[in-house]
Amino acid sequence: ARLIQAPCTPQPAAPKFGHLSLRAPSTADMVAAPRRAWLLVAAGLVGGARAAEPTGIVRCQEGAEDILGERKAFTVQVCNLFGATCYMNHPSVASANCATEALAIDSGECKLYPIFEYEDDGVRSGSDAVEDLSTVSDLGCSVSSSSSVYKWSGACVAVQCSLGGDTFAGPGMTGTGSSRSTGVADTATAAFTVNTLAELPDEADQLKNVFLYRTGNYVATWSKGASGSSGDISYSVGSLPTSDGNNYGPVACPSSGNAMTSSAATGITAANLRMCGSTGKWVYYNAVNLLVDATHYASMTADAGSTVAVNINAVPFLMGKSNYRSGEKMDDPRAVKLHSGVASSSDALMTSETITPDSTGAAEGETAGTWRNYGVVFYCDKYDRTDLTACPEANRKMFYVADPNPNAQFGTTAGSIGSGGSDGGASDASAASLGVRFGTSALFLAAARAMALA
Repeated sequence: ARLIQAPCTPQPAAPKFGHLSLRAPSTADMVAAPRRAWLLVAAGLVGGARAAEPTGIVRCQEGAEDILGERKAFTVQVCNLFGATCYMNHPSVASANCATEALAIDSGECKLYPIFEYEDDGVRSGSDAVEDLSTVSDLGCSVSSSSSVYKWSGACVAVQCSLGGDTFAGPGMTGTGSSRSTGVADTATAAFTVNTLAELPDEADQLKNVFLYRTGNYVATWSKGASGSSGDISYSVGSLPTSDGNNYGPVACPSSGNAMTSSAATGITAANLRMCGSTGKWVYYNAVNLLVDATHYASMTADAGSTVAVNINAVPFLMGKSNYRSGEKMDDPRAVKLHSGVASSSDALMTSETITPDSTGAAEGETAGTWRNYGVVFYCDKYDRTDLTACPEANRKMFYVADPNPNAQFGTTAGSIGSGGSDGGASDASAASLGVRFGTSALFLAAARAMALA
């Protein structure tokens, strides 16, 4: 059976944190996994063994610079802040095709990962493959099985990030529940859920970005997106970090399940498919917390003519939060701030450069910023740290991203995602006295968990 909590109808006043897609295996037959898969799983284990995984999963450790090319597909921008080269592929890719069908992403780089969908999540290559047009509703990993044969939707991905030598990290989440354990001060002793795969989650529909980040010897996931077990076979799919909010764009996204020869597929350009969404006119600003394992409030600077800052929200670790503006406020230049505590009244810890919206791509011919989604990722580049609650001041960094427009949008300055930016610093002077550790009370952690699952 498949359990789906449907997302609400997009409307700015109610940012969405998507649905859980869960389909249990239908068989208890145990089949040994391929040797290649077992070797890769062993490389990522820290805290004990797990049951046999479904057969046929391939985890590539080589890849291509681009796997989209001229094909038409809905895409998500994947940004690598892991600290080493990462590879992402659909789990059904043949191992012999990794060099051309897996995506290689260098550290500090973002690439567009295309969601390729096929009828019934079935045959994905050769003359029997029937491709459907992918769209925003194809976000989230859907799993089905019959007689020990598992099928994975296009947003299910295998991820491998280098730990040096022949060792690679796969996806994993602190704790063993449906969402991650927080306040992890020692990854060497913390319990981790070893995810079989990762997903490009439903929540990525607004910013259209996900992030590869290191927590211990794992590629961080923040929630269990899907899981199932039957007999000795089990799987777990972890959600990659992204932000919240709703999806808007210059043209409406098509529905799912359309053949590539259908009028829905031929009637939308490849560029517009990558920028599609509900056509209400908004601009979103996002703050993503990859800095410390604690909840920190985020805000953005005031509307033009005002001195009152615009609140974003409290941002848990490995998540993002957003706020939006409309009308004449869309083109106002803004900086994004991460505060030193969980309250909006706490001092600014880090302040971004000023992001100036432009009128290119989705916003062409419109007020600058229309249908655009800008994000500032606050992260720690001490990638091998074991205490996730601490980040030395010298290692606190910012990374700028935006939704595909229609190509990748990212960089180390605000000018990389807008029409220009002003100089900014990694940390405000007011944060110097805070030291390197950020504490969060149990009450605040519980509140953060509740907000993340709301």
